[in-house]
Amino acid sequence: MKIYVDEIPPEGLELQGQIEPRKIALGLKLASISFTKSIDVKARVSRTGDEVFVDLSLRAHVEYRCSRCLAKIQDVLKKHFNVNHEAGPGDILEIDEDIRQEMILDCPMKVVCRPDCKGLCPNCGQNLNITGCECTKDKREWSIGSRRLNL
Repeated sequence: MKIYVDEIPPEGLELQGQIEPRKIALGLKLASISFTKSIDVKARVSRTGDEVFVDLSLRAHVEYRCSRCLAKIQDVLKKHFNVNHEAGPGDILEIDEDIRQEMILDCPMKVVCRPDCKGLCPNCGQNLNITGCECTKDKREWSIGSRRLNL
């Protein structure tokens, strides 16, 4: 989203727009988080001398993957924040990087579909929230490299 400093009137400026998710590359290498639609952005821009103040509201439709059972979870991420920039006459402010950084800060480190999620069986991969598996706890094994660990 670009802000042309010379176009900010004394009473301020209201901007609305959408940003395509690919423009806000989170760079987190997390396959568990993705945007399902464009990110809605509303901005209130004001200027005092060489300072430009931007009051932003974001709304993004996201899809998470449960970190225990890999189920898809749909959610709406809402964020309100402010940014300030020094800018002179003729400057153009690009605030996509500010938006990207705020989105990264709001991404949860671990998402679960529900607090009591049982996850996947480490032996057969069955989703234990749906049904039990044929594995017995005494016989479940994990292979790590050439070592085998009994759980």
